[in-house]
Amino acid sequence: MKKKLTSRDLQALETHKKVTDTAMKLVKEHGYDRVTISQICEACGVAKGTFYSYFTSKKDILIDLTSRFNNELSQLFIYDENLNAVILYQNAVTSYLNYVSKDGHTFTKSYIKAMIDEELATESVSLELQQDFIDKVLRKGLRDGDFQLNMSCDDFFALFRAALMGVLALWSMRDESGELIAMGQRVLFPLINLMKKQYPS
Repeated sequence: MKKKLTSRDLQALETHKKVTDTAMKLVKEHGYDRVTISQICEACGVAKGTFYSYFTSKKDILIDLTSRFNNELSQLFIYDENLNAVILYQNAVTSYLNYVSKDGHTFTKSYIKAMIDEELATESVSLELQQDFIDKVLRKGLRDGDFQLNMSCDDFFALFRAALMGVLALWSMRDESGELIAMGQRVLFPLINLMKKQYPS
């Protein structure tokens, strides 16, 4: 039986959300590098001691935000058994790119740089939610006979993730925002062909 949250627990959750929401707003406005813990505390009206009761550093805020992004993205990945695996994959890619695009070029640039600077690749940020969806799509393709096991699901996801981060990094390095969705689709859509069943000519 799930333990009922006390008013103190609810207040703690509310404060945690307030701090992360404020941090995200400040990062969007000024960039991760230029936002300090003092600014976050001042903007959301909490003492530094309160901040450190939830987070050990600014990096923890980034981890928290990334985990939130991945949870929100997982809600956008719609699995429909009536669609073939390629369409499901392409829809997921487009949903991801749309999600990133709405945050804008400046924020994404700052965010990608922060992920690199803070070495976020080894942190737990709910990335398994993306992998679970991709794995489900690959298994459907295998089950339906559209795919063959040209590589493991883990290897495909590693390749997908590397290509996706490459797209975001290239987009971030441009002076102008450009068209993330079209560029991402050009790079990421063809990856699924690696799993397609090859028929003799």
